[in-house]
Parts: sequence; structure tokens; C-alpha cells
Amino acid sequence: MDVPVFNGEAILHELNALQTKALGDGYEGYGEWHNWTHIAGLTKLPYFKDLKLPHNIDVMHTEKNVAEALFSTILNIPDKTKDNVKARVDQEKLCDRPKLKMVPPQGTKKNWTKPDADFVLTRVQKREALEWIKNVLMFPDGYAANLSRGVNLTTGRVNGLKSHDYHIWIERILPVMVRGYVPDRVWRVLAELSHFFRQLCAKEICPKVILQMEQKAPELLCKLEMIFPPGFFNPMQHLILHLPYEARMGGPVQNRWMFCIEREQKNL
Repeated sequence: MDVPVFNGEAILHELNALQTKALGDGYEGYGEWHNWTHIAGLTKLPYFKDLKLPHNIDVMHTEKNVAEALFSTILNIPDKTKDNVKARVDQEKLCDRPKLKMVPPQGTKKNWTKPDADFVLTRVQKREALEWIKNVLMFPDGYAANLSRGVNLTTGRVNGLKSHDYHIWIERILPVMVRGYVPDRVWRVLAELSHFFRQLCAKEICPKVILQMEQKAPELLCKLEMIFPPGFFNPMQHLILHLPYEARMGGPVQNRWMFCIEREQKNL
């Protein structure tokens, strides 16, 4: 499955066709046939039309947002989980998952009930996972932050997680933490997602492997959509489709992501 790719020439063609609204607040047709909100100054460069990679998606923030959504949903963290009541209502309209439909009040129950999903850890499993992070999980010095310091067993949260913490969690911790707690079909997809980011963020990348990832990325996203509710997915999750192509065109991610830039901000 090939993902449509826009080069510099195709992007300029769309930008030149934009017409400003009468009141000057945006462009005609926004949300209908285009999603452009502004025209970047870089498009005025004389060689922009010749670029095969006219933009660069920041892998650091993409990985962080995907990992944070997964972390909050799997551990069912209130106010942060993507498996909320609104997502269940949308799921009933868009998906064929009768077991996950909201249950109306009946008998002594006066409120609507949200059935448990198989991708969410139970209260006992959640506590066991957090105790494992707090008391067992260890990494070599300098490899990762001490995640155990942020674990709060009372509230069932891990506080103070940064972008690099989510980077380590989704690539190294996720497959181990949930194995045995979620069904095998769910674990395999989560393990595939973890391996996807591990390959993508490797110091050295093989063009043949990246090309295979480019072909499999749409399948991976479809597998995730078969597990999680529609509310889980936003534009950030769908950027997964474009990351392998950008790695193939732009090279290893450590030369293009924000980790090194943000690390130096303290010296500015």
C-alpha cells in the first residue's frame, strides 16, 4: 500500500491556488478540499519546488504524543485516557463492537456504565505494572531517567514523564509491561508498534528495511484502528504513515528530531 507523497512542486501548486476569504481570516475551501491555514516563508525559496522532502515531521513529538495516548489509555488514567464516554458513543456509531457499547441504567444502577475494554488493564493489573516500574525496572546509568521516582501507587499515575521517558517507554517498556495482561492479538499489535519506532529511531537505517516499513505503516495503523476507539486517533497518530518515507529521504532521525535542539536550549 503506497501512501501519496507531495513533493515541493505539488505543494506549491496547491498553495498558489488558495484564495483568501473576503474578511481575510483564512482561505476559501478550508476543511473541504484543503487544510492549509497559512503559507510558510520557506515556500518562497527558489529551489522549494525541487525538494523531494519539503517538510520534516518531528519524530520526537510524534512518538511522545502516540506513546502518551497509549500510556494513558492502557492504564485508564482519568481525564487523559482516549477511551472515554465520548469515544464509546462515537464507536457505537462508527464501529461494530457491541461488547463495548455504553450500557444504559437498569435495575439498581442509575448511571450509564462503560464496559471494560480488553486493551485496558484492570485495577489489580495496573497496580502490579506500576509496582514493577517502581521496584524492578532498571536501566544502565545515562540510558534513561529513573521512572520509579514518579510512580504514585495511590493515584495510579506516573508523574513527571518527559519526551525521552515516553521514547524509552514505547520502545523498551511497553511490550514487557502489558504482556500477559492484554489478549495476544492486542499485544502483538502493540509489540509491532514498539518495534516500528525502534527501527525508525535506530542510529543506522537500512534503505530496504525502511522501504518495507513504508509499505507496512498503513497496515499497522489499520490494526490499531481495529483495537482502539475512533477517539484515540487524531492527526498525530496518522503521521506514523509518513515517518518511514521521511527517514528514507532525510536519513536517520537523530539528525532531524528535536532532542538535540531542545537539549541545547539551556545554553542559549
